[in-house]
Amino acid sequence: MFRPLLDKSFDPQAGLPPNTLVYCFKMQDQFAITVSDTYGSRYYSINKSVKRNLILAIVGVFLIMAGSLVVNFFQLHKGRLLSDQNQKLDAEVLRFDSDNSKLNQTISKKSQLIEKISEELVEIEQMSAVETADQQLGLDERIRLIANFYNAKEQEFSEIDSRVQQIEGLIGLSEQGPEQNDLITRVELASLTASHEKILHDSIPNGYPTVSNIVTSKFGTRIHPVTNIKSLHKGVDLRAKPKDKVFVTADGIVRDVSYTELSGNRIVVQHNYGFETSYSHLNRSGVEPGDIVHKGDLIAFSGNTGRSDGPHLHYEIRYLGKSIDPHQFLIWEFGSHEIFTNVRGIKWPSLISLINKQITHQTLQLSQLEPTSSVK
Repeated sequence: MFRPLLDKSFDPQAGLPPNTLVYCFKMQDQFAITVSDTYGSRYYSINKSVKRNLILAIVGVFLIMAGSLVVNFFQLHKGRLLSDQNQKLDAEVLRFDSDNSKLNQTISKKSQLIEKISEELVEIEQMSAVETADQQLGLDERIRLIANFYNAKEQEFSEIDSRVQQIEGLIGLSEQGPEQNDLITRVELASLTASHEKILHDSIPNGYPTVSNIVTSKFGTRIHPVTNIKSLHKGVDLRAKPKDKVFVTADGIVRDVSYTELSGNRIVVQHNYGFETSYSHLNRSGVEPGDIVHKGDLIAFSGNTGRSDGPHLHYEIRYLGKSIDPHQFLIWEFGSHEIFTNVRGIKWPSLISLINKQITHQTLQLSQLEPTSSVK
């Protein structure tokens, strides 16, 4: 089966000579093309494998073109992103240029100010250089008078120190050691009598609140035995068996009797001159808020209440609301004065002077109440 594809009217410009006939045959496995002209006939055949390759080639070309379009699209998108970034960078550069200009202006103003100050300093030096000899002599005279005044005061303090040493020798204070070099404290200590010592030891916490004097945990930073957390230990722990007696360490008034998760059963006693003591982890208390207590009174029994790892007494001393190390107060004995120099933060001279005035006033009142004898 065949049919002519071209006839004599075929255009010579199409690439075939005139009077050429083209016949196409379709067979089972291939295509056959016959081209006839005045010079004879020529046969061409295309099998299925060639056709398939041709189709694959066309598809490959199409895929290549599609891939090229995709690549071009992404490159265009990337170019837009780079363009946006460049615009942002340009804006940042403009902002930095503006800030740099402001900084340069500030530096220029500071430089001008420094130059002005330097000029004023030069003028001051020039004015000092032209100071008259009379003015210089007047300044020297003032310095001489001040030096004489301080020399006289130094001599006066030396004489007072000598007198204090004599008083200390008479009452035994000179054996306390050279660390007591505060003249005011030494003067006040020299004026202490047995009555003064008694009032000090009755009013200010001193001695151990338990029969035991063994400290199991000192004042300061430590690892808590229950929580295992590093914290400030605001007092000392004293060894005590369950229900050991607990005594108050100075005269005072019971301010608080309560229970807390940390301290357990606790008693707080307010003393004179800004001191306060607290007793924690008690088994039970023997006082109530408002009770008046005296040094050595039984106020409670030791226990293991609150956050505690065993029976003991937690003892604190506070001065003006601030916790202080109780160690020097625990070992303070009657007639000993090391505490006045070893414990800082307390104005001992003023405190001792206040006690002296109170005793003097009380003595004066008692003398006025004494009966006078009459001669009949």
